[in-house]
Amino acid sequence: MRTKKIIAATGGLGLVFTACGSDSDVRPQGYSFPELPQAVAHPVRQPSDLPMPWGEPGDDFPEVVASGLRGKTIDMANTAGETTARCPSDLVLKEGAEAVCVSTFEVLEDEWDVIVGPASNAHGQRVQWSAEPRSGILTRDGVANQVYDHYSEPGLVRRSDIPKAVLVPMSGVSGHSCQTVVDGKAGKPVPIEVGLVHPRLQCGQRTLKACVG
Repeated sequence: MRTKKIIAATGGLGLVFTACGSDSDVRPQGYSFPELPQAVAHPVRQPSDLPMPWGEPGDDFPEVVASGLRGKTIDMANTAGETTARCPSDLVLKEGAEAVCVSTFEVLEDEWDVIVGPASNAHGQRVQWSAEPRSGILTRDGVANQVYDHYSEPGLVRRSDIPKAVLVPMSGVSGHSCQTVVDGKAGKPVPIEVGLVHPRLQCGQRTLKACVG
């Protein structure tokens, strides 16, 4: 597991004593929101156990970048899956070079804007490449891995009906959410955001005076 488990407060999941807006804008204390449809099942194999695909010595530059994008795609999905990537054959390791490469995860295609620019490290490299995805990849098992990595009582977390894998905007709005259920009361659903390394969850930040949805 990449990070230490968080939370620990009375009742298992930490409760945040905050409210949003005026008193007329909040639910009464103890209010329970409707429960989201999915319990979070025990996760599949952890991504940290997976071999990461990187370029081999002697590879041409487009294949080096494609290998790196396969690794980045696995990181974003946060779980195992069939992954490929391809870049234009005329992409060169030269400052100012640009290209649109394509990676796939379980047949979903994601475009990446690749730019070659000045190196920002002190390892003798004059140039390096960077890539930004045009869409995010959210996976059901990737969310489950994150829940079981970070919450000491993952059985208290519920989520919306997430497909096995789906393309979502990188803007932070995936259209999916999670919540905690403490003492039989479901907290306000909060958005699940897509990250370049793994999904970002805030399920544990349930409020005693939850904001109106």
